Amino acid sequence: MLKKLNLLLNNPKKASQKLIKLTAFSLGASSLMLGGCASNQTIHSPLPQTVKSPLLNDAKPVQKTDITPDKLNVELQTDVFHAVIWDKMRNQFDLADEHYGKYEDYLNFYNDRKTHLKRVSERAEPYLHYILTEVEKRNMPNEMALLPIVESGFRPVARSNKKAVGLWQFIPGTADIYDLDRNWWYDGRKDVIESTHAALDYLQKLYKLNNNDWLLALASYNAGPGTIYKAQRKYRKKHKTQPGIKEYQPNFWEIQEFLPKETQAYVPKLLAVSHIVEYADRFNVDLKPIANQPYFTQITLEKQVSLNQVAKLTETSTDVLAALNPGYNQPATPPNGPHNLLLPADKAADFSVHLENNQEIFNIQWQKHKIRFGDSLSVIAQKYQTSSKEIKELNGMKNSKIRAGKTLLIPIPADKAGLVNLKIAKAERSINTQAKSVKTQNSNRLTQSEKHIHVVKPGDSFWKLAKYYNITAKKLANWNNISIKKPLQQGQKLAIYSNKYGTKIQHTLKSGESLWVLAKRYKVSTKEIANWNQISAKKVLQPGMKLTIWTKSKSKKAINYVVKDGDNLWNIAKANQLSARQLALYNKLSLKSLLKAGQVIQIPVKNHKNT
Repeated sequence: MLKKLNLLLNNPKKASQKLIKLTAFSLGASSLMLGGCASNQTIHSPLPQTVKSPLLNDAKPVQKTDITPDKLNVELQTDVFHAVIWDKMRNQFDLADEHYGKYEDYLNFYNDRKTHLKRVSERAEPYLHYILTEVEKRNMPNEMALLPIVESGFRPVARSNKKAVGLWQFIPGTADIYDLDRNWWYDGRKDVIESTHAALDYLQKLYKLNNNDWLLALASYNAGPGTIYKAQRKYRKKHKTQPGIKEYQPNFWEIQEFLPKETQAYVPKLLAVSHIVEYADRFNVDLKPIANQPYFTQITLEKQVSLNQVAKLTETSTDVLAALNPGYNQPATPPNGPHNLLLPADKAADFSVHLENNQEIFNIQWQKHKIRFGDSLSVIAQKYQTSSKEIKELNGMKNSKIRAGKTLLIPIPADKAGLVNLKIAKAERSINTQAKSVKTQNSNRLTQSEKHIHVVKPGDSFWKLAKYYNITAKKLANWNNISIKKPLQQGQKLAIYSNKYGTKIQHTLKSGESLWVLAKRYKVSTKEIANWNQISAKKVLQPGMKLTIWTKSKSKKAINYVVKDGDNLWNIAKANQLSARQLALYNKLSLKSLLKAGQVIQIPVKNHKNT
């Protein structure tokens, strides 16, 4: 109770809201108690005055409301429509209010960056109404709708140096778990609707994993749950003498010092942004007025379509259409539908009507073509029964020069698409059959002799191990025939099919040595050494530092064979496709040497057979 009272005293504006709710409760109770003698009584009373932000230390006392039985007149505030979405969000940032006083440094940080906040508010216009609506549907704190400010600055194509992409900055491993597809045509991490659903699903999951603590959920979103658990263990170790510390779950502020620097700032930044949005006028921050109404409408198309044609038909600028549909990597949707397309809310209805009466927009289909050695633009055009000019125009090419390994988008007339695709499919099947055969041979070779077993430790995850072993999370899951969505268990054994993990070496760094020097010496890459030791490849190394380095498994040159009764050099050599002389020389024996039962000799492994 004292905690709640202190919160209200430190947040006068919130206090006025609580008073309104308390008044409403009191009136309900009073009307029940007085129902037999004061029915149908009209109630009117002024509301408490709005109080200024505690940031300015100029709060006025809250005006008391007269609720005496003989004058029960109060005008209760109902839901009011706000034309501007920032106004709707104000007074709804409960987390920022609850933790006010713990993020002052970041209030100053953003107060010095008012121009940045203005630009971010402009970029938020197409997305904020939708995101806030989804947050409210799930009864999540309003602060979550502002998380893209901290994550990406509301840039749907933002990409970090850790390969995180989109408004919500999903890394590949987490994107796989939440079914955000990625291919040449499309990246679900940049899809406004799909990435928002995935991000809110993930946040709700992290909220439950952290015993319903939103700040810890946010920290986990940034650093991963394993990092948070590790920081909590460090806190408990530091305070091990306190009673009940083993069962205690430290909160964000208590473990803040044990977290990575980025995560230490991540949560306070969001709280600071939320507070500034709530009191934008007091901070003199000029936020773009965003209409409190849907900015876009989603339509579904069953066939492939050119985004440029959609822009022309709807009289929408290509920039706006691209901003609403950043998930599409190419100027056309993928070949196989259905596809979801976002259009400005005032354009969608007319476009739907147009499609009902005119299907010309679907008359051209698009196919991707990976350039191979020997290809020329004219050969490619002939293959797809189109023209070099159209290929150049679609791909923004200034001349006919092409490079092997690059990919082109090819326009194909719809009436010829069936025949062209049939020919291509036949050619691709032939190529894929050959590639599959080679891949199977390589896989079998690895399965037999180059298998490394990893025993899962606390904090391990698919994406963490994938980074460590320089593979993809999907490949790791496929190797072990398990779902990427299934959590790993401590002690679980995972197979890593690679010859790079034969011997684990602890190398103590000497003066003058660098990652490049070590990589050259051990015949590995600097990236692999950095991954194995969880350091940056650009990190300046200090003498005495210990580094883990894996070296390739050495194939055995020979195996041991225990001599049985009746064995001699000749029959053992014959069974292993060797000459008796070769076997004798390998074991430093004479051809006249008599073998004894139980004696151990070595047989070169490439010649060994079971005898």
